[in-house]
Amino acid sequence: MERITPDNYSQVLKSFLSQNKLEVRKVSKAINCSISTLERLLNNQTTPTNEMIKQTGLLITLGFVKYSKLSNAEKEKFSERLGTVSGAGIGFGSITAVVGGLGTAGLSGAGIMSGLAAIGGFVGAGAATGIVVVAAVPILTGIAG
Repeated sequence: MERITPDNYSQVLKSFLSQNKLEVRKVSKAINCSISTLERLLNNQTTPTNEMIKQTGLLITLGFVKYSKLSNAEKEKFSERLGTVSGAGIGFGSITAVVGGLGTAGLSGAGIMSGLAAIGGFVGAGAATGIVVVAAVPILTGIAG
């Protein structure tokens, strides 16, 4: 899994919350949405907006602590740079490129590992599997090309 899509959003976010022992209340406050909305998203009762997908991807990429320290203006800047989310979702590679391109010193080891653990957790494993999943995408793309 290298993308967050409307279809896998709930699983990706649940995995991230579990891996990082985070409460829905804390995450909802950090991403500026109500607890009830986030709970509906986690229970697949509603579909995430493009903005919610982008902010969640950023949250997973940076890690909760770093993300929660961003100002609303910084979050908006990242969102603008990420552009439109297609039906296929948004890739973690795109998010990482935008974060690096905007000069955010912040892809800390903890943030990267929590993102990889969330990706690995989606397939029932941990960060090591997340590394394999993320690394396989460009390799398979190169072979297919």
